[in-house]
Amino acid sequence: MSAAAIQATVPHYQEARAFWDEFTSHCEHQVKAINAVVEENQLPETARVKLKPGPWSVSLVREAVPSTEIRLNVAFEQWGPRINGSVRGEQEPDLHFYPEEFEFAIGSDLDNSVVAITPEGGSLSPHKFAKYMAQHFRRCYPGITLPSSYETPQ
Repeated sequence: MSAAAIQATVPHYQEARAFWDEFTSHCEHQVKAINAVVEENQLPETARVKLKPGPWSVSLVREAVPSTEIRLNVAFEQWGPRINGSVRGEQEPDLHFYPEEFEFAIGSDLDNSVVAITPEGGSLSPHKFAKYMAQHFRRCYPGITLPSSYETPQ
């Protein structure tokens, strides 16, 4: 790889790293907010959502049925970074819901903030992207209102 190619990818790497670090921080806060609702409703420990972070990956998992597992990872392409994701789970024992797979590019918005770019061309800040991912857990808690937000960490 030439020096010019390496220099061209450094800003993309830095943008992706900043986005990913902020996103995973928001995921942690979102999981805490969901688990606080689980506790308030006196649901068993198995009803909690777990966060499993990695350097460029994260999983959000509720293992009890109805279950949901969200897996996300960052991949670097020649044109820039993208987030690959999947959502899987069971609605009832041995009854899986239709799996979902998606990709979001990471890039700069018009105001130069780093965002996840939806397939439709919209943009999501790290905070909004974490909220969007957490909404997949709604099917796990029928009849319980999950937090749509939480206090943004300072």
